[in-house]
Order: sequence, then structure tokens, then C-alpha cells
Amino acid sequence: MRCLKSLSSLAVTALLLPAPALAGAWPQAAGTVEVIAGATYSESDSGFDGRVGGTDPKFRKLEISPLISWGVGSDTTVSFQPSWQRLKADNAAGGSDKGSGLADGEFAVRRTVWAEGADIVALQPLVRVPLGYDKGDNPPLGSGKVDAELRALYGHSFDKGFFDAQLGYRTRGGPAADEVRLDLSLGYRPDKDWLLLGQSFNAVSVGTPGAGYGDVRRYKVQVSAVRRLTDDLGIQFGLSKAIGGRNAGGERMALVALWWQFGD
Repeated sequence: MRCLKSLSSLAVTALLLPAPALAGAWPQAAGTVEVIAGATYSESDSGFDGRVGGTDPKFRKLEISPLISWGVGSDTTVSFQPSWQRLKADNAAGGSDKGSGLADGEFAVRRTVWAEGADIVALQPLVRVPLGYDKGDNPPLGSGKVDAELRALYGHSFDKGFFDAQLGYRTRGGPAADEVRLDLSLGYRPDKDWLLLGQSFNAVSVGTPGAGYGDVRRYKVQVSAVRRLTDDLGIQFGLSKAIGGRNAGGERMALVALWWQFGD
């Protein structure tokens, strides 16, 4: 649940830590642990042009994906995010297939490489692995392959807000083509208890895909609000919509997440 993961990192650090705004590229405070419990519900009844096989994807998905992050030092953050899904997808016979269970998990390390004033740059390698499901199930809960990504992150903080830009290259296991990803986030705090977020999540495939796969483009926008409940707890709620693409579904999503922060 890539978009929720990005939101989690942005919202927790921006609301629960002291000023200035810490988000995206900024490291988590040394010695602290964040546990983020997030859930999303998404659905799609149509797709964008270029669908391989010619039919639009129709599905309903509930996903619970807790993110656990640890500030190892002043410039390094380690995170793990497993995923559980319940998925219902229409099939070619006019019926529907259902499945539920553990999906894919992500392991990442984010390290600051340069920081000066309100600006910061970080690098983040990430590995996405299957968590024991059968890739032959219908519908599948993932590709059944290992993906790897290297991401560069840039953050700039300003009075009452921040801007975050992330550019990544993801190698896909199996026949799916590799992807270039660009995520943009703008956060604004009208007061100390609220954070408003506008975000854009984009992916474009590169190279030649294998049999049964086509070139892919996905463009999504997301808006959300985060409310501080206590010094260590916050809640986020928001909506997301696919606005364009190729070989991609017209997904709509609602999300809610709680964050807890422990440690120094």
C-alpha cells in the first residue's frame, strides 16, 4: 500500500514531532519507534485504455497494512510494512473470485545524504517480497515475485508546511516491466493540531514487458487530513482517485490510519 506508507511517514512526523516539519525525506528521531495502523478500501469498475485482454478490471479490496519504523540513528530509519488483503474480482465467466490473506511485505532503509537549512536529500533502498500466499490463486494477492527499488527523496520545509518529492526506479520480478515512480506531496498546517495533505502518485513502466503484460502508466491524486489526538497519537482520513493511465484500473480509495510513537 504504497500511498498509505508515504502518507504515514509524512503525517506522523509532521504532527507528532516538534517543529520544524519533518516529512518524507527527513529521518525519524533516533531511538523512537512508530507503529502506524492503516486500513484502505478501494474499488474499480472501469479501466484506462490499453487493457491487455481488452476487459476493464472490476474489483473490491480491503487492505490492512501496519507500518513499523525505527530511528536507528540521527540519519537512518529502518521500516517494515506487511500487508493483509481481502480481494473480490470479477472473472471472464461473469462471476467473481474471492481471496484473503497475507499479501506482500516491504523492507526499507532511508538514509540522509545531505541536509542544509530547510532542505534535505535522502536515499532509500526497498525490497518487496511475497508473504507466503500462493501466486496461482485466483485472484492472486500479489505477483509472487520479489521487487527492488532505489528511491531519491528531497524535502523542503517552510512556515506552516513542507514539500516532498520522491523519484524511484523499481525492478519488477517476473514478466512485468520495470517502473519509474514519482511521488509529490504538499503539506499545510493551519494550526498545531491539523495537517492538510495534497499528493500525487505516478508510475510509468520502462523496457519491454513479458508475455501477457503491457506497458503501464498510473496517475493518482490523494487528499487527506490528519488530526493530532495526543502528543503521541494522531488519526488520518482521506480519499484517493486514479485520474489517468494505461493498462490500469480507475481505482477509487478511502483510507483511515492511526499512528503511535514511542521512545525518546
